[in-house]
Amino acid sequence: MIKTRHLNIPHHSVDATLLPAPENLSIHSVNMRHLLKWRPLQAACGTVHYSVKFQGEYETHMLNGSWVDAYDCQDIVRTECDLTLDLGSDSDYSIGVQAQCGGQTSWTQLPSTFNRRNTVLVAPNMSVTVTGSLIQVGFSELLPLITINLHVWREGDEQSASSQVIRAQPYHFSFDTQQNGGTHCVRAEVLLEIINKSSSTETHCFSVLRHQSLWLKPVTVSVAVVIAVAIALALGWRLPHCGPQLRQVMCHKEALPGALVSIHLTSALNPNTGIIWYEYKPISKSCPVVRQTNI
Repeated sequence: MIKTRHLNIPHHSVDATLLPAPENLSIHSVNMRHLLKWRPLQAACGTVHYSVKFQGEYETHMLNGSWVDAYDCQDIVRTECDLTLDLGSDSDYSIGVQAQCGGQTSWTQLPSTFNRRNTVLVAPNMSVTVTGSLIQVGFSELLPLITINLHVWREGDEQSASSQVIRAQPYHFSFDTQQNGGTHCVRAEVLLEIINKSSSTETHCFSVLRHQSLWLKPVTVSVAVVIAVAIALALGWRLPHCGPQLRQVMCHKEALPGALVSIHLTSALNPNTGIIWYEYKPISKSCPVVRQTNI
């Protein structure tokens, strides 16, 4: 619970005005975070302490113009204050800073009122990771009040974009392109409903692999196994039947040259013994073969 204290800004004496007022007071509001900043004072009195106060329409009209102490920004030495929790309505706020040093005080405030509707809405940093046919999208940390509309489409077909609304942290989403390979594009729109503002990221396009069906890989393996078994069976049946042919092909014998095969046959009869002698003489220069035959 935020503890506040209602007060009126004191009237400064002549001596109090010797402490310069804080300068360059400005407020920076991005994505509903409101940060007040000012230039530090250089004073001879020592360390300067600051206290931030604000006044909305309720304080102005219902509390007689009282100022409210900003939470966690009282008696500080830093020169900035986060007013995100303090400025919780669409009111016009007057904001000021009181400086104190050595019993002296000074006061300054924004030259114009601030309304949180004037916050600048900036699209968050978007990261995209592609794994196969899966697109994973993530965003930097955002306020809970922000809604993200994520659009994913195939390049050239933005009219058929698929949309997803992300309202809660963590701001992550995965999208499966399934059978749609090729190039896909992603864009995010950020909406801040309480002030009716929106902003968009740039369009990011990525190449996505065509999705492979879950059944395709097992079927491919099964077909390969069936083909291998069929080849093994065919070889097992065929080998016994074609063994001679294989031996003839693999162990082919070349015919001897004619010089080794051609022979010259001569015979002679021994009149005393009645034995006929046959002489086989190859045409080549080899030794003659003599064979004896009895009559």
